[in-house]
Amino acid sequence: MRLDWEDALHHIMVRGIDGKGIFLDELDKSDLIARFDELVPEMDVNIYAWVIMPNHFHLLVRTGNEPIYRFMHRLLTGYAISYNLRNERKGYVFQGRFKSILVQEEMYFLNLMKYIHLNPLKAGLVTDFQELQEYRWSGHGSIIGVRKYLWHNRLYALSKFGTNIFDSKSRYLKYVSEEISNKTMDELHSGTYLLGKQGICDLAQESHCDNWRGCFRVLGNKEFAVSTMNRLKQMGNRIVRDREETHKKIAELFTWVTDNMGFSTQMILGNTRNPELSDSRALIAWVLSDRLGLSQSDCSGILRMSRSGIRKAISKGKRLFDDSQFIKTNDLW
Repeated sequence: MRLDWEDALHHIMVRGIDGKGIFLDELDKSDLIARFDELVPEMDVNIYAWVIMPNHFHLLVRTGNEPIYRFMHRLLTGYAISYNLRNERKGYVFQGRFKSILVQEEMYFLNLMKYIHLNPLKAGLVTDFQELQEYRWSGHGSIIGVRKYLWHNRLYALSKFGTNIFDSKSRYLKYVSEEISNKTMDELHSGTYLLGKQGICDLAQESHCDNWRGCFRVLGNKEFAVSTMNRLKQMGNRIVRDREETHKKIAELFTWVTDNMGFSTQMILGNTRNPELSDSRALIAWVLSDRLGLSQSDCSGILRMSRSGIRKAISKGKRLFDDSQFIKTNDLW
């Protein structure tokens, strides 16, 4: 689970596995751009700042009508498959899950836009601001009108600098040319607070946060962190949860099915077909999806089933739950 709801603003970072390059040439970068062309309007997200670097990319993005992880899952999965085929390789492309920080807009929008768009200059991919304007793989050139990307919401970004588009461009260019302090740079990359089952941890006091795992990062002031934590608490059973806890719940679920329905994990994950085994898989699929909040893709990977098979299994599992008082009374879910 991630911090996410409609209209949430995120700083998203995606890196190649082991720091390796994930954009080897312009064809790779063009492939990612084409996926933005398709997915941004379809999933109603807004991208305000972006940059593609050799081994990572950044987005400043606002959630649309679907959770941000679904947008990122489709984006990254499609790209990884295409990348591996193009480059005749196998295996993972990205370094684990994408990194997402929930952002307090009024405090950090402008600095994040600057930070993201200055990446090529800071990394030495371009030598000066003139070259930065010509760098194709960043929202900077789009903001000032050098090139157009229909999926890039440049007008909203420019509106932060005034209502007149020409004056806004001048103010934007002046703002981008100003230095960012090292403290602000650290905050933009790592956030300002961690939210977890232990409460709220100020990342400025990093030594106190060292043993916090499975936490959410926010970029904002203390009031923003507190209001975000309160919103999480109002979300009920889908409150702060780390991956270790989820893995424990999954193990308990498989153990319960073995003890009460008679099928081992090996049988559940195998190719054996019979109605009772199908029921066990369906119940697991529904619990993974409905009660643990996993995506259909995650459920598919865990149960080694196709996406269409998972969808049918989740629907069947819901019916089994509704029809069985014995299953309903189990305190596992």
